[in-house]
Amino acid sequence: MTLMRCPDCGREVSDQATACPGCGRPLQERGPAIAVSGGWSAPPLYLYEYRSQTTLFGLPLVHIFFGPVWLAGFKPARGIIAIGNIAIGFAAFGGVAMGFLAFGGISLGLVCVGGVALALGLGAGGIATGYWALGGIAIGVYALGGLGIGAHTLQNDPHMLSILRALFGRGPT
Repeated sequence: MTLMRCPDCGREVSDQATACPGCGRPLQERGPAIAVSGGWSAPPLYLYEYRSQTTLFGLPLVHIFFGPVWLAGFKPARGIIAIGNIAIGFAAFGGVAMGFLAFGGISLGLVCVGGVALALGLGAGGIATGYWALGGIAIGVYALGGLGIGAHTLQNDPHMLSILRALFGRGPT
């Protein structure tokens, strides 16, 4: 048994390992066909990765990585624009998204939209936190939602409605 380096994270891994324990990258390459009981089958089509050649600050401009966890591991898409099961980038789109702009099931960042949006600035979603929070359960300094928890909500701040009208107009007449 010898050790080799993972092409993605550089960790030393056994040459017998099927995936890197650090980043989850599959290490054993598959050929154009896979032997299965009773014949040959094509490789799975549900694993997709695209990484643009253009880089900015050492990150690819676009990185897309989709695949089931049992096949690809928990490998995140990392790039300026990141799209994937787990996405980390300036603009991140995915199941778990982390970045300046984050859109996903669970979103973390400055501006977030998602089922659970944990934001520093604007958070919008089913459960939203942030300085400005919009959602079913909204927790923030300015909170607007079914359950608004914060210093300024429609329930405890009489001027909040006038601020919203100034921002968005009077509405239909």
